[in-house]
Amino acid sequence: ALGTYIIAQNEEGIYLIDQHAAQERVNYERYLNALRKKDVTTTALLIPITIELSASDFLALKENLHILTDMGFILEEFGVNTYVVKAHPTWLLEGYEEESIRKIIDLVISIKDKFDPIKFNDHLAETLACKMSIKANMRISHEAQEELLNELVRCDNPYNCPHGRPTIIKFSIYDLERMFKRVMN
Repeated sequence: ALGTYIIAQNEEGIYLIDQHAAQERVNYERYLNALRKKDVTTTALLIPITIELSASDFLALKENLHILTDMGFILEEFGVNTYVVKAHPTWLLEGYEEESIRKIIDLVISIKDKFDPIKFNDHLAETLACKMSIKANMRISHEAQEELLNELVRCDNPYNCPHGRPTIIKFSIYDLERMFKRVMN
């Protein structure tokens, strides 16, 4: 339906699922769980990513470089105000590594006050989840829809996206019968 909503049903009623919000919730929890893990697995980049920064951003990143190394990033200084990313944690979404790395670095640079790992992880998971989720009107295959629903039901909070918007709206049999005027109260 319109490539935005998935319609599902069972014996209790009909469910409308916002596929972008659902994907955001699934990705958010996936990233959050990966960030909370203490044992970090890293993968080397075939082609290292070069990140050029302004002098002030370079210094800000240098001050908080431990945040990235704790996550499993391997970076080296390279020339003036430049870092080369040689490896990253395995939980980065395949095909979006560079975009994700740049987002994470921007977030580390933007840390102004005392570093709060819980807030940082939450903000990072939310940022990556939003960027890496299917856009609202993108059509996905029936199999992909089923996979998304299976992943959603396994979430700690399947009912809202990280921003608090609903992922699922349920119409019970009673709701439907009222809407179609089969029952009158």
